[in-house]
Amino acid sequence: MIRWLATGGKILLFVLGLLSPFAFAQISNLQLGDSFYALRAENSKGNMANGKNAKEAIKHYGLALKNPAEKEEAAWKLLRAYYFLGCFAMPDAKDRLNVFEKAREEGKSFLREFPGNTDIAYWYSVNLGLWASMVNPMVALNAGSVKESRDIAQMLIAAGKNGDKVSAARGYQILGRAHQKIPHIIFVLSWVQKDSSEFYFKKSISLNPKDLATHLFLAEYYKEAGRERETENLLLPLLNKLPRRNEYLEDERNLIKMRKLLE
Repeated sequence: MIRWLATGGKILLFVLGLLSPFAFAQISNLQLGDSFYALRAENSKGNMANGKNAKEAIKHYGLALKNPAEKEEAAWKLLRAYYFLGCFAMPDAKDRLNVFEKAREEGKSFLREFPGNTDIAYWYSVNLGLWASMVNPMVALNAGSVKESRDIAQMLIAAGKNGDKVSAARGYQILGRAHQKIPHIIFVLSWVQKDSSEFYFKKSISLNPKDLATHLFLAEYYKEAGRERETENLLLPLLNKLPRRNEYLEDERNLIKMRKLLE
């Protein structure tokens, strides 16, 4: 798989090199960002990328923000690229925190400008959650990250009424993760109930069974609750799956974590 990605990257660069300056000028920054993002796992080792292509994608998505016709799409793709860079190409915790902080700040602005865009809402929430997991819990609480995440989850779930199952699945995933990870604080976060995680994760899986991350989160919940048989029943059928070509590192890391849960 990595060999395929590396070959694909060389082909892309060769083709771009053959293009005349005029033809190259016709490729938008959004398209260039997509091309580099598609090669984000090129030359990866283990389940970590070198970050070169992800950074190029971020650069071009940032440039695409200047084009009003591309800005909305570039915004959520930029947030997605920040997530990948922080999670898969930043071994240093301080560097990861800086990436998620930047994504949090920009994502808040994007969501304010495009409040109905479910992709912006979701990827902003992902980066917000990652940022919150790396700072003092009271800092995250005072920043309003918990309420924002809950509001976004409800927005995404509402999108399911219009047939958007993927967004609804993401909303339930966010709620499941919130109930699983956020501490219950009486009077402040009285709505958080750890046992609710199972319901929301199952709801998310029913809407989008291809997302391995949600299966992993549910398995982690079972493991923490000492429900070993349910952990095995959930994970064993998934371990024979190959990572999706367009989500190679993401799926590979989830599969690695699943195997560790079963050890």
